[in-house]
Amino acid sequence: MSEINVTPLLDLCFCLLIIFMITTPMLEQTTQIDLPVASDKIGKPIETETKYAVVALDKNGFYFLDGKQLLPEQLADEFSRISKLPADRQPVVRVRADGSLMVQQLISLFDLAKRHGLAKVAFDTEVDNAPNTK
Repeated sequence: MSEINVTPLLDLCFCLLIIFMITTPMLEQTTQIDLPVASDKIGKPIETETKYAVVALDKNGFYFLDGKQLLPEQLADEFSRISKLPADRQPVVRVRADGSLMVQQLISLFDLAKRHGLAKVAFDTEVDNAPNTK
C-alpha cells in the first residue's frame, strides 16, 4: 500500500472540533467570583433562548460586563445603551457578585441599573446542596 489512510485522522479532527464547539460557550465565566449561597428551592433555571448581559462584581469591587473590565462610568454608558433598545430586545442583566462584598456595593449596582431604566435584572447565586436540618 503506497498511500496513507487519513480517514482516522479526519475523524479525530472532527471529533475535536465538535468538543471545542460545545465547550467554548461554557467558558463564559472568566471572572473568579465566589457566589453567595442560596436555597435550591428558589429561582428558576437560566433559559437558553433569553439573551443575557452578565455583570460581574469581583471581591475587589471591579466591574466586568460580559468578561470585559469596565469603570463605573463605562458601565453606566453600557446600561444606557441597553436601555435604549426596544423592550423585547433588551437582555436580562445578570449580576454575579462575590459573596464577600458589602451590601452597599450591590445596592449601588442595582441603583445604577434602575437609574438607566433597566427593569430586567437578575441576581446569580450558588445552590446550597446541603440537606435541610429542620
